[in-house]
Amino acid sequence: MAFTYFTKVKDILDPDNVVHPNGLRRKNAPYIIIWILYYAWVVAFTTWWTASPVSDSSFETQIRSVMHFINLLSSAVFVFIIRREWFIKAVRIGAFLIILSIVLFYSFKPEGLKVVFAITGSLAIGCINICILIPFVFTLNNTEKLYAVVSSNALVQIISLINEHGLSGLAEQILSFAMLLCSLSAVLLFKKEDCVKDSRESAEKPVMNRRIYLSLLFNCAIAILCKGAGKGVLNIAGAGLGYSLLSLYYAGGLVGCLIYILVYAFTQKAFIWLGNITFSSVAIGLLCNAFNPQVPWLSVPFSVLLGLGNTVGMINMYYIIGVIGKKYDSMRYVRLSILFIGIFGGVSGIAVGNLISMVGTSYISISASIVSAVVMIAFMFVSPIMERTDYVNDWGLESKLTDVGGGRFAMFRPYALSKRETEVCDLLLQGYTLRQISAILPISYSTVNTYCTSAYRKLGINSRTELLLMFKEHIKE
Repeated sequence: MAFTYFTKVKDILDPDNVVHPNGLRRKNAPYIIIWILYYAWVVAFTTWWTASPVSDSSFETQIRSVMHFINLLSSAVFVFIIRREWFIKAVRIGAFLIILSIVLFYSFKPEGLKVVFAITGSLAIGCINICILIPFVFTLNNTEKLYAVVSSNALVQIISLINEHGLSGLAEQILSFAMLLCSLSAVLLFKKEDCVKDSRESAEKPVMNRRIYLSLLFNCAIAILCKGAGKGVLNIAGAGLGYSLLSLYYAGGLVGCLIYILVYAFTQKAFIWLGNITFSSVAIGLLCNAFNPQVPWLSVPFSVLLGLGNTVGMINMYYIIGVIGKKYDSMRYVRLSILFIGIFGGVSGIAVGNLISMVGTSYISISASIVSAVVMIAFMFVSPIMERTDYVNDWGLESKLTDVGGGRFAMFRPYALSKRETEVCDLLLQGYTLRQISAILPISYSTVNTYCTSAYRKLGINSRTELLLMFKEHIKE
């Protein structure tokens, strides 16, 4: 037991582990900062998901619903229009239009004009969403992606908690505008070559298995059931019980952020675990709500579990898009992801959630809880399909590493080799000796020998000859 625990701790300290801070690079700081601050601003201040009926809002709840709807639609449109080489100009134009629209929104009192400026700003938000998604997917490594999405979601929960505990309308508006300005200032440091030049342009790109598109269904389910139906039920419960219920929801979200890091630190099939945590947490939470009239204290686990599941689901959704998109250098996958999230998931989720909130009866709330829980439990049974060898060995294992490997390393993915072990085996297959590999990498001869021995153990072989025979079909003549 002690040895197993020591091994897990050693894995966390391994520089190749995705949670190791050693993977963070200073040159990518602008893309990380804008993702954290801008994403938190959009979710906390402009989306229906955080528009609670018992809290003050920077925008009114109805305007938020309109903004969120247009934001999702425009993101789904812009992702098909904006090309990687255009993202610098597009992000700066979008940033200018957002700031201008917000200033005009607060400067004019007529409701008609406010709606016009809110719509204009929402269109610009959709443009910015895609412009920061491009470097997020194609520039940041896995460690930077993971910390960016976890930090942004943690910030959303913190801001929401602050808003729930007495932040005045004016103070909220000042906080909102300050966050927006700070986030958008990062666009001045964006560089076109960061996304246009891909370090793996000349490498053989791995073929995307069709089974990978199952992840799109998970993302769609998260948006509809967790953020749509789940939030609609929470709004009904929150209106009846007040601030404490929403505070528990956001506290559960913070716990979800911590759980996400721990799962990637301590488990091998992290994305499968996190998918099951998402659906099981929300399902159990909604079932608790169904029995809340008979057992009032069940509102506590309902709120915490709903917040935990929603947050883990949102983090996992964007992290998976980032990992798969970069691994296959596939803008097509990114476009389909945003289409599923924005149109099939987000818009449907808002419609379902708004319907539940407007009806507002306990019967609808309980019925929605039971139906949503049944559907999410059904999705949990789908996860074993996603766990099959081809799927896990493709991108799933690499989501645990600091970055995805190049095309020539594809043959080693099923064996969970570390980055150095993969490099040593690759050079051995090219005909280099251990002494030569020591000079090429460069690391000491004894270290090369250690990596070689460790790699052989994982591959289930004992010699270089066996290595050559094992991968003879991949060796170029």
